[in-house]
Amino acid sequence: MRCDQARDRIALLVDGELPPDEREAVSAHAAGCPDCGRTRDELLRLRRHLQQAREPAPPKLLDRVSARLAMEMEEARPDLRGTVVDRVVRSLSPYLRRAAVILLACMLSVAGTAWWMQRSEGEAAVSRDVLAAHVRSLLQDDPVQVASADTHTVKPWYAGRLDYSPVVKDLSGEGFQLVGGRLDYVDGRRVAALVYRRRLHQITVFLWPSDDRPAAPVSARVDGFNLLGWSRAGMSYWAVSDLNEGELRELQALL
Repeated sequence: MRCDQARDRIALLVDGELPPDEREAVSAHAAGCPDCGRTRDELLRLRRHLQQAREPAPPKLLDRVSARLAMEMEEARPDLRGTVVDRVVRSLSPYLRRAAVILLACMLSVAGTAWWMQRSEGEAAVSRDVLAAHVRSLLQDDPVQVASADTHTVKPWYAGRLDYSPVVKDLSGEGFQLVGGRLDYVDGRRVAALVYRRRLHQITVFLWPSDDRPAAPVSARVDGFNLLGWSRAGMSYWAVSDLNEGELRELQALL
């Protein structure tokens, strides 16, 4: 089974909606493919989060929805008042209202799940991009295009090369030496990549405008590398390194 075929079915696998033969094939592929296995694990993690976050609708909300549905039902059948049909509908209305409320709750749950699934898949794609870019830089003789510890040299270098001005900080006093910067390609766009060094560990910090879309912090450990993703002051940040997570979070707090 190819990866493109498996990825179309991994969400169905997680939801238990695949027939037995396909379930076995997709499970076997995900077990042997690191990329598809990570996608499966991300979806399973999301499913657990949704199950933990799910709460019943407040009684007051159910009452308001029921009252509104009853009002709209009355307005929709003015010609039936007092008739046999009207009496039948009135006798059934509590059950109809309850069914409508349950249906509405289900629709909201499905919409929320779809939104979380889309968001999780997007985060997984970005994390793969930043990890691949960081590893590529480790394979090169020089991980930067502009080599300098001076922010007044690194920051102006991006002018004309990007449609935004990245935040560049000198953190040598806090133990994170600025090595320089480069351009990279993440999430379908050119982004700034700043390189810091902590002892013998190289850290790549990717940053680009977040388009005012708030995002929850993301952390992961993949193939010996720690990844942190967060948003701050209208910018999206991703830091990648083999540095331990605690020290990487120190850098996160400083940026």
